[in-house]
Amino acid sequence: MKKEKTDITVTEGNEMSLINGLLKAADYKNNEVRTIEIKRGGETPLFSFDIRPLTADEVEQARHNATTYMPNPNNPKLPQIAKKSSDADFLAWEIYLATVGEMGNKIWDDKDLKAGLINQGHMVATNVDIIKAVLMSGEIEQVCKALDNISGDNTALFDYAKN
Repeated sequence: MKKEKTDITVTEGNEMSLINGLLKAADYKNNEVRTIEIKRGGETPLFSFDIRPLTADEVEQARHNATTYMPNPNNPKLPQIAKKSSDADFLAWEIYLATVGEMGNKIWDDKDLKAGLINQGHMVATNVDIIKAVLMSGEIEQVCKALDNISGDNTALFDYAKN
């Protein structure tokens, strides 16, 4: 097979178009927001909150926060190694990091909510514990699926290349 060679001439116009496209693509955290409504038993929504896409660094931070570490058994001077990772904590951290702005502080960091949950008998120490106490496991998974969708997990690489 013979390969076709294509020469592309970069002009000021198409270079600026490329830069503008890249800048627009990089602004996804501010452009994509989805409202999540928590309903149970066909009721009116109990509460709602907005989520935004996560960056790769934020997903890594959630993974790191959900992992406990221990000293390296080969040599304590070496970096620590992962001991245990909690899937529930990872998903809750993703929800916490994706909750938009002040809404996250208003819901997940609320001291009165934390005190109320403790009075109900929930073992709540952190904001992630609040998420796990307030949302059922299936709800956590559904919120994370919605989060994956707006974070680009639903778009095939082929679609990107084709366009």
